[in-house]
Amino acid sequence: MSLTAPITSLFNARRIAIARCALSAAIAARGDYPVISDDAVIELLADLRHFCAARRIDFEKCDRMADAHFETEIAGGR
Repeated sequence: MSLTAPITSLFNARRIAIARCALSAAIAARGDYPVISDDAVIELLADLRHFCAARRIDFEKCDRMADAHFETEIAGGR
């Protein structure tokens, strides 16, 4: 095992914590029951789609780029 694995795990743990905070904030803003679930993620993604539409941001492009970033990050890249 290289030193890269623990460092990568730390970076991904931070990313997970950031996502949890964003999801919790969205749940609180909607006034929903505070349970992180598939439905909560779906609602946040739908809200982000609405936001992107209003701001004329290409959600599909952002989603593709996010997928590419995720694949790189999960493989150990930054």
